[in-house]
Formats: sequence, structure tokens, C-alpha cells
Amino acid sequence: MANKKFRVLGLDPGLTNCGWNLAEVNLKDDSITILKVGEFHPGPTVEKKSYRDEVEKFDKRTISLAYLREQLTKLLTELKPDAVCAEDIFINPHRPQAYGALSMFICVAKMTCYDVARKHLVTIPTKICKQHIASRGDSSKLSVQQAIASSKHISFKDPVVLTQMTEHEADSIAVSNALVQCYHDLIEKYLEEKEG
Repeated sequence: MANKKFRVLGLDPGLTNCGWNLAEVNLKDDSITILKVGEFHPGPTVEKKSYRDEVEKFDKRTISLAYLREQLTKLLTELKPDAVCAEDIFINPHRPQAYGALSMFICVAKMTCYDVARKHLVTIPTKICKQHIASRGDSSKLSVQQAIASSKHISFKDPVVLTQMTEHEADSIAVSNALVQCYHDLIEKYLEEKEG
């Protein structure tokens, strides 16, 4: 397969902090170039004065989910990825209430991906994301950032992004990397079918 490119939108889900990246994968050597990264913050954003009426009329969680849908719609429309992936739902024993928020995030993300881009959201377990990037399924966020920085197959279109990468952006990159590692053959088949 000669230099076929595949663009992935990777998400680190969260209603407080959502990291994302757009990665371009070269399937010839599985190299990944990070084209763009970013974060958005549904919960903290809707706490602002401009959302006060909507939050009072409904509630903060409902408006946070509506904001999430709006932001994902913008990303899908502007970036036009070939695939979208997210870290799967997990239980954090230190923050068990986060499980509900993650579940809602994934449900809204799945609906948005399909409604806006006719794409299915691929969810990948956290341990697999961390293991594929940092060699251990229980790696810390700092270990994930360090593994990305030292990776020989991940590069950045803008090298400054690497020095300013947040932990949520790094987690989203780990998700994109895991998608490529776990589904390489399916991606290759998709590109062959797309080419005709």
C-alpha cells in the first residue's frame, strides 16, 4: 500500500475537559502526524453568564451535553476525519460519579458522529490506549505524555504543540494511536474499498 493517508479524530472524553486531536496516519509505515490538537470544556463553559438562562430552564448537565454536541459538530464538519475514536467508559474508584458523565458523553458523541458525519464512534478501553503508547495499561497521564514525546512513529505538524500539549490532548493522541494499532487491517481494507 503506497503512502495511503487516513485521518483520525481522537477524543479523550469528559464533560469537564475534553481533549481532541486530528491525526494523519500513513499506513505504509504506521507513522502518525498530529495535525491539530485542542480541548473544550462543556461543564465549565456553561457555568458562564451567557448560558445562565438555558441552565436555569433545563439544568447544567443537559446544557453541557448540548454544548458537547455543538463542539463535536464543528470538529466533524471542519476536520472531515475518516474515523472517530474515543477512550471507552471506565470507573475511577476515586471519582465514581464520573462514570455517569462519561456514559452520557459517549452516547452524545455516538449520536453526533452518526448524525453529522455518518461515522460510527469507535471506543477503545483505557488500558489498551495506555498500553499501546506507554507499554503499560496503568500508565499515568505524565507517562503517556512522555511516551508520546519520545515516540519514533508520532510526529507533530507544528513541533510547538508537543511542548504545550495538555494531558487531555495527550490522552486523545493515545486513543488515535491505539485505533491505528488495533485496527490497521480494517483501515487498510477501508482505504482500498474507498479507492475502488
